[in-house]
Amino acid sequence: MPTVSIVKCDNYELEKVYQAIHKSLSLLNGVDKLVRPGMKVLLKLNLLSSSQPPERAVNTHPVVVRALVNIFQKDFGCDVFIGDSSGSVKNASTFNAFRITRINEIAEDTGAKIVNFDKDEYIDVQNKDYEILDKFRIARTLRTVDFVVSVPKLKTHGLTQYTGAIKNMLGSIPGNGKKNVHLIAPKPTVFAKALVDKPEDVSVQEVEGEKTTVLELKVAPEDLGKVIGKQGRTARAMRIILSATATKLRKRAVLEILE
Repeated sequence: MPTVSIVKCDNYELEKVYQAIHKSLSLLNGVDKLVRPGMKVLLKLNLLSSSQPPERAVNTHPVVVRALVNIFQKDFGCDVFIGDSSGSVKNASTFNAFRITRINEIAEDTGAKIVNFDKDEYIDVQNKDYEILDKFRIARTLRTVDFVVSVPKLKTHGLTQYTGAIKNMLGSIPGNGKKNVHLIAPKPTVFAKALVDKPEDVSVQEVEGEKTTVLELKVAPEDLGKVIGKQGRTARAMRIILSATATKLRKRAVLEILE
């Protein structure tokens, strides 16, 4: 089963977004075995800002959310939940983020249930194999649903430059708990350790050239095949995403996987 699927979509017209996501899921060839009718599915969004509208490309776009709701409700017959925490110290930030992105209207139209992680009950999690956090809190809904779909917004990050969608699940920590992680891990290398399971097995060396930046990725020998993927699909997908991110910054970057 392929682990990466990328499908081009020219704009945010609902039908085009729906078809692109539907095709992307079908290419994974196995989602229907994971998701069954009657399941509770949580769309974990990326609502960073409580003031920026969808056009500013900061939060998960509402058309993507509506398309996913339609797919999981109509195609899979699931009960859909939409949740996130903006990670602000202000009480109304997450509520306002749902409003400014018009996600609340999608919930009203479709019957999907909005979950404000800041207002949700929480569960204390003990992390025995921790690098940075030995314990933290997550919104209770993440444990009560059957399936979680992370729906991040592809953008740069002020600390790490690019997180590859891994960081989105950090928003499962409600309220200002996410900001506390940034305070505990103020440097990119330390922050990365707070996000992954085995950071000691991965190293990235940035080599600055005159016109191009080369990112040299090194992993444990037994993980090399996973990083490259079947017929090089995973590596190719990572290079496409890296190139798109670099272009946004008006730079040129390439990924080299070291053996």
